[in-house]
Amino acid sequence: MTPSFDIQQSTVNSKHSVFPTVAILAGGFGTRLGDLTRGLPKPMIPIAGRPYLERVIESFARCNLRDIVLLTGHRAEVIEEHFGDGARFGVRIAYSRETEPLGTGGAIREARALLGERFVMTYGDVLRYFDYGRFVSEHDKPTLAVYPRREIGNADVSGNRIIRFDKHAPELPYIDAGFSLMPSSVIDRLPSAGACSFEETIFPRLAAEGRLACEIVGLDFFDIGTPEELARTMSGLET
Repeated sequence: MTPSFDIQQSTVNSKHSVFPTVAILAGGFGTRLGDLTRGLPKPMIPIAGRPYLERVIESFARCNLRDIVLLTGHRAEVIEEHFGDGARFGVRIAYSRETEPLGTGGAIREARALLGERFVMTYGDVLRYFDYGRFVSEHDKPTLAVYPRREIGNADVSGNRIIRFDKHAPELPYIDAGFSLMPSSVIDRLPSAGACSFEETIFPRLAAEGRLACEIVGLDFFDIGTPEELARTMSGLET
């Protein structure tokens, strides 16, 4: 069934008056999609005549999150030439380009100077029409969005806390929803050089310390990570 989204604008309270930067990880090779990504970054796959990444950026801009950092790698020039400084899309875009694969943690670490005091971390292959404005205004601690697992999980929850996060524990009852709110200070906990995974380094440590809050969200989202998910997304985003 096609997800139905109707958020027109963010409903924001005054707890946080400054919106954080949105860091979108868009540097992967998209190897599971085969020939589709040989000359194209995965988030730039066209769907209904528009690069998918346009829709991802738009989903944040409509909630007044307009400072975007694109973490690029594979065929970075395709993304940078298309989006430029973001003005024609109603946002401000900065870029942090990998010259070698650094993983999600390394990409975030190298972009630190662009991220401000706190940032939303998300992925260029996941699109969710969600009230991000409310999310960032209501949470003032490291917060991970999760939803009840379908086939696999990676998180366990007690109340409003993640009590365990493990990407290699598929039996856990929740799975991350593809976005989180983080203070930039957590970057100090990453290795100082080389490739590393943000999800395998930061989330487990914060959870073990009782410092990772959570919000449980719905299942409605689009994904283009696999051929099957791409086909469903193409069907759901026909316009």
